[in-house]
Amino acid sequence: MGAVIVWALIVFAGLLTVFSPVSATNLETTISLMASSMAFVGMAIAQFLATRPPFIEPYFGGLDRIYQLHRKIGISVLVFILVHYFVTPNFKGLALTSGLNEIAADFGNYAFYGFVVLLALSLIKVVPRTKFEFPYHIWRWSHRLIGVLFILVAFHQMFIKRPYDGTALVATYLNIFALLGIASYIYTQALPWIRTRAYTVFDVVRHDGATIISARPVSRPLKAKPGQFGFFRVNKPGLREPHPFTIAGIDDDGTVRFAIKALGDYTKALREAVAVGDSLTLEGGYGHFNHRRGGKKQIWLAGGIGVTPFLAMASRLKGDEGQDIHMVYCVRDRNEAIGLETFQAQAEKLANFSFVLHDSAVDGRLDAAKLAAKSAVDPAESDLWFCGPPPLRMAIEKGLAELGKKPRRVEFEQFQFR
Repeated sequence: MGAVIVWALIVFAGLLTVFSPVSATNLETTISLMASSMAFVGMAIAQFLATRPPFIEPYFGGLDRIYQLHRKIGISVLVFILVHYFVTPNFKGLALTSGLNEIAADFGNYAFYGFVVLLALSLIKVVPRTKFEFPYHIWRWSHRLIGVLFILVAFHQMFIKRPYDGTALVATYLNIFALLGIASYIYTQALPWIRTRAYTVFDVVRHDGATIISARPVSRPLKAKPGQFGFFRVNKPGLREPHPFTIAGIDDDGTVRFAIKALGDYTKALREAVAVGDSLTLEGGYGHFNHRRGGKKQIWLAGGIGVTPFLAMASRLKGDEGQDIHMVYCVRDRNEAIGLETFQAQAEKLANFSFVLHDSAVDGRLDAAKLAAKSAVDPAESDLWFCGPPPLRMAIEKGLAELGKKPRRVEFEQFQFR
């Protein structure tokens, strides 16, 4: 529902432009100003979504879906501003002052080139036909400049000459989104001091499969549910950039555990440098990956480091959930597995939870037939909760459908935020 509302707000900006005095000019002008209005509203909404407001998550299906929508809006905005730039308006419009009009025109040009560069940098992760990947810290730093460009565009749309005055409905509509976008940008810059929590590392264990980091709150604890993720940063050189990681465990007193695999530059540096006594800054929890939203029969399938949300959820099971849960943990090698003692202990203690470790080095590649054969519940009567590599999920979904055991529903997170 959230995505429908967002796209409706963007399209409505275009419709208001059509039914304004713009339509009395010419087709090129109408198309150009429709594109600019929709681009502006899209930019403002993207700024708002970047504030990560928890209260809207239920309407989008979680923060991961919000970020996917954020990316789609960015693509649409890029298309709209290209249309506005190349389809030149041609009209005798109204200008508040000639000086402001000239400044607004200059700001519009600066913003156009800036947006093209920054949006392209945001949308293209890897340079085509090369192995060069834009570093995360460069992407994050450049992304923050989009808010500055939005302010330039807000000035441009307010003071540039146009075939309607400031009392027109479309002008009021755009001004509302100008305020929303600017306020959202200011809030995102203050976010590190508003919604974060201070923690101290008290234990670090480096397993073959992941680094387990445990930390206690300094004052107010993080508010998170099992299965959610948070933004994590270490307050020491080279590790200050916030990155999203699933919370592998959270206790009643706020103590948290993260299981982080060294897959990139940041996580490799983290594995080498994090130490007991380090200060952490955490923000969260986010996401809707929680088994309590699911049906009475569930299969949990974890692939590699995708075990982290299941580790948090399994550790809090008490046996009174009214759900029969079977978990399959797939690893390339048993030595990479983490949290086995938690899963095994819960499986021995609880009648509603069963557990199987799939060691690919011994058992071969996991497929749908093996999953169905090992499962204590029928996949066709169950929800499939998945966290791991997308190719594994797609292969399992396809295989179960071919076996006539298509799950009732499949729950997973789109853990790609750039």
